[in-house]
Amino acid sequence: MTRELIDQIEGEASIFFDMKEEKVDFATIAFPHFRGMESILEGKPAMDALVITPRVCGICGHAHLMASARALEAAYADANEAVTLTPKAEAIRELTLILEMIQNHFKWIYLVIMPELARLTGSEAPLTPLKGAFAASLATKALAGFAGQWPHSSYMLPGGVTCDITHLERIKAEGHIDELISFFEKESLGTTLDEFLTFESCRDFNAYDSDISRIESGLIQANMHQIGFASDQFIVLGDHAFTHPAKVLKTRQYPVHEKHVSTVASYSPSQKSYARNAQYKGKYFETGPFSRAMSTNVPLIKNMHRRFKDSAYSRVMARVFETGILLERAKEMVGSLTLSDDSLIVPRDIRKISGKGVGIVEAPRGPLIHRVEMREGIIMDYEIITPTQWNIGSSIKEDPTPAQLAMMGKNTSKQEALFIFRTFDVCSVCTTH
Repeated sequence: MTRELIDQIEGEASIFFDMKEEKVDFATIAFPHFRGMESILEGKPAMDALVITPRVCGICGHAHLMASARALEAAYADANEAVTLTPKAEAIRELTLILEMIQNHFKWIYLVIMPELARLTGSEAPLTPLKGAFAASLATKALAGFAGQWPHSSYMLPGGVTCDITHLERIKAEGHIDELISFFEKESLGTTLDEFLTFESCRDFNAYDSDISRIESGLIQANMHQIGFASDQFIVLGDHAFTHPAKVLKTRQYPVHEKHVSTVASYSPSQKSYARNAQYKGKYFETGPFSRAMSTNVPLIKNMHRRFKDSAYSRVMARVFETGILLERAKEMVGSLTLSDDSLIVPRDIRKISGKGVGIVEAPRGPLIHRVEMREGIIMDYEIITPTQWNIGSSIKEDPTPAQLAMMGKNTSKQEALFIFRTFDVCSVCTTH
């Protein structure tokens, strides 16, 4: 058995490999750092969740805020108290979530995948980290115009948002998004965003000399289209402008309900792990951009899946393509905001509310679930289930999680397995909340 410490992620993770004839026979995963966010929330005033949960993660804190706000609003509904969101408030929440996802994807593409792919193929390391940082900063600037700061925003409340943007502030946000799209076209794509979004075949990348084309060809060179397979089972639980809830088995879709989501203890015999595995009806599913593309039948990703199934290649390219989808959606949404609506309709004093609620959001890596139980505005119980708990749980060899299964196989070396692990876009701090 050999241990590999995974860096360049949020937090820290260890992978313990069992090798057989220099190939990965099995791997277990440990997240060794306890943080205790759920325990901290117990006994606190319910509104404190809107300050504490965004600090679970420095990458997707906004998604945590949105899930927390939705959970509190659901608790109001459980107590038969009305909470009303205007179209403006809903649109701003959706827009800022999309912007946070965009900045995450750019960082992952340029700070993780391109350097790691160069290392795997033995090619010259690209000078890309600054590209990722610059693109992410543009998305963050647009987001901060609404949220006031990023990360760890707390601008959502039950009933809406606290920002009340002006036409000038919207113009600034449009400018940042337009600049980001221009960057994506010139530096990443080598073509226009509109043209990129018409791609329906893997072969469409061959016509361009661009960062994305180099990623696509590098994945083929590294044989990632023939390894990194999970169970070909996908799940989406959040309902948004860019996706909808669905369970996808290979290509067939089925309805889903959050009540069937549960967690189990992880299997980590070599090091104590503070992570739990997420399951749907006792089974493991892959989450994230690939799952969202399968649920919405994106032509390009369906073509990739038809040719290469749920390989590491398909997983990477689905996140790359989702970046373009989200950029187009962000531009549409910021231009159509109705500024005359109320931003916040204050509901009844939360100190009068007793009830249970669930908030579900599609975060960059997949479904994020917050469950709250409160009594007269005091949190009695709080549970958080994060995307990494779905993708990168650690189970026994007979029932592996998506990441474990993807790393196993007679044709997969340890170095290839480490790259495959990163294709799931790991986040340790969310996992050990």
